Amino acid sequence: MFDENLILLDGTISLLDSLDTPPISVTRDASTGAAVIDIGAGGTPADGITAVLILPTNATSGDTVTAYIEAADHVDMTGTTPDVERVGSFGIANATQGVILGSETPDNAFVKFATRKRYVRLNLTVGAGDLGVGAAKCYLTPYAFPRL
Repeated sequence: MFDENLILLDGTISLLDSLDTPPISVTRDASTGAAVIDIGAGGTPADGITAVLILPTNATSGDTVTAYIEAADHVDMTGTTPDVERVGSFGIANATQGVILGSETPDNAFVKFATRKRYVRLNLTVGAGDLGVGAAKCYLTPYAFPRL
């Protein structure tokens, strides 16, 4: 379905607030299903790339997901490393930027971004309670918005 080299979150693990640690390796984390993607030296093409976040229906409308894309020149983006930058935030209409409410699911959220950084990851935080989005996926694609 997707190019496996561009999958940020593979949807194989139930997203619980105890398992929402952002990835710090290009090797897929077995406990979260997430990985850092190496997009190559020089970053994205000049016209950018799109990240797509797929969230299935959530049974608890009060739960939230905060999701944004981060980029850096090194794969381990932990701590307060100064070159980590937020390059895009997912969000829908009813909350602050980067926040998706349980009542807004199911949803496919898109964010187009451009960066000169080499490594990209999804930083996703599950809010209070356990959001029922075990099949959530996130991937990168250059073709989400084709030019005519």
